[in-house]
Amino acid sequence: MIFLLALAAWLVALAAPVAAAERPACTPPTVAALPPELTAGRGARPPFVEYEAESGLTNGQVIGPDRTFGALASEASGRRAVRLEGVGGFVEFVLCRPANAVTLRYALPDSPDGQGLTGRIAVLADGQRIGALELTSRYGWFYGRYPFTNDPKDGKAHHFYDEARLLFGRTLAAGTRVRFAVQAPDAAAWRVLDLADFEMVGPPGPRPATAISVLNFGADPKGARDSGAAIDAALAAGQASGRSVWLDPGRYRVDRHIVVDRVTLAGAGPWYSILTGRGVGVFGRRTGGGSHGVGLRDFAILGEVQARDDHARLAGVGGAMSASTISNLWIQHTKGGAWFDGPMSKLTLSGLRILDQTADGVNFHRGVSDAVVEDSFVRNSGDDGLAVWSHRTPDARITFRRNTVIAPILANGVAAYGGRDIRITDNLVADTVTEGGGFHLGARFKATPFAGRIELSRDMAVRAGVLDPNWRRGVGALWLYALDRPIAGADIRIEDVELIDSSYEAIQFTGQAIDGVAFERVRIDGAGTYALQLDGPGRASFAHVTARNLGLGGVHDCASGFVVVRGPGDDGWDPSVC
Repeated sequence: MIFLLALAAWLVALAAPVAAAERPACTPPTVAALPPELTAGRGARPPFVEYEAESGLTNGQVIGPDRTFGALASEASGRRAVRLEGVGGFVEFVLCRPANAVTLRYALPDSPDGQGLTGRIAVLADGQRIGALELTSRYGWFYGRYPFTNDPKDGKAHHFYDEARLLFGRTLAAGTRVRFAVQAPDAAAWRVLDLADFEMVGPPGPRPATAISVLNFGADPKGARDSGAAIDAALAAGQASGRSVWLDPGRYRVDRHIVVDRVTLAGAGPWYSILTGRGVGVFGRRTGGGSHGVGLRDFAILGEVQARDDHARLAGVGGAMSASTISNLWIQHTKGGAWFDGPMSKLTLSGLRILDQTADGVNFHRGVSDAVVEDSFVRNSGDDGLAVWSHRTPDARITFRRNTVIAPILANGVAAYGGRDIRITDNLVADTVTEGGGFHLGARFKATPFAGRIELSRDMAVRAGVLDPNWRRGVGALWLYALDRPIAGADIRIEDVELIDSSYEAIQFTGQAIDGVAFERVRIDGAGTYALQLDGPGRASFAHVTARNLGLGGVHDCASGFVVVRGPGDDGWDPSVC
């Protein structure tokens, strides 16, 4: 109740667009469309301050809240956004902190042929134009059924949003009014603004004295010609000499994979050193046990993937990389952000920003062990934000800690499909869209059984869970699904988890028998239906599990055969109904 009271008080001030004549001291910053203090300690620590468009000054129309699949507002952060139509429309923010760069999340209409439209929006600081963002819908607008098409005739449109970024060239002080304005007509009859992430980007990092520059091998920093062969040559020299390879500031076109092994590729920062092209990706070796000793850091990978092809290897980073580290990468418009195929071990991913994918944000597939993803931010993934998929071969000792996943447009925020000793801790998930929930444990997709200890602790799901279009019933914000086989034999611990404003049930068990699950200190604050939905047999224990503000009741159970073992401190989720 305390959470919803605090949220209600905060929302009262934001219930309507602010008149253009008013000027607040500072636009309220948000995390997952909530006041930052309500999510403290959960999720990544990104370098930006986020402002929701509906919190700013605008003469546009606030759309939402709406959780209906296929509605523009349903895929927006917080399920609300601002629609601008025609010349003169704007959204304006007052900065709480200095900034010299912005990333804008937006949607434009699609073209009749499904290939997208382009548009532009000006950026003004205290009334002075400081730049413009080029917008496009060519990376969005999927149609039909999974795995989806780009043909509007197939209907069922979704996956609307994209993101564009801009360096201002100067620092804007706290208190600056930053306006995004439509100043001239273009092909886009409307644009929807969801949010803006403002940050202070430091200067380009200096090249280490011992690093090998890709420019010395003929790489083109202006992107006029393909630099793949030049970067390959630099990497070969780096591997032979034990020196790192430096990706100087520039935009390098590479229309294929770059293969790395026993070498570090580093850039001047993801706003400065950019790999881009059709098919671009940095991959470990597929044979000979994969790659080892790889370092990737401080650059961006910006692809050109516009449709989902499940047979294409189009991840930003992929293959097998053992004893390797990947940090501070910006990955956008690839099929998946990072997709690793085992066997491989000892990989750490940290500080990643993965945006606008057609498939998963990160997936550890088949035989990956001792791997960590931490302090990373995923938004608008085309499938699970973060996933462990023990496909026929178990993954083991995988940790997802302190990550944020916002608006995955298909499936779940964080999911584990089988595996041994999986830890999912201190993560934040919000605004799941269809066919999935916030956190998921599944015996599905030919995964090996769960084994060892499976831990979800100190996680938070906000506005998670959906109405599944196939089942025509809800999917839980936290759900377990025993489809291929029963879930048993593992020690599954779900502790200190918060499920906030769940769209349907907060917790769900479904499928075959599920056993060995213990819930402790779980807080449910708001659910569209029930605290607990039981759609299959099994057994779980509950202690200090509290629920408030439930839409329909405590437990939904129609003779499922599921045994609920209640313990001390359980409160607020009676009675059981069918």
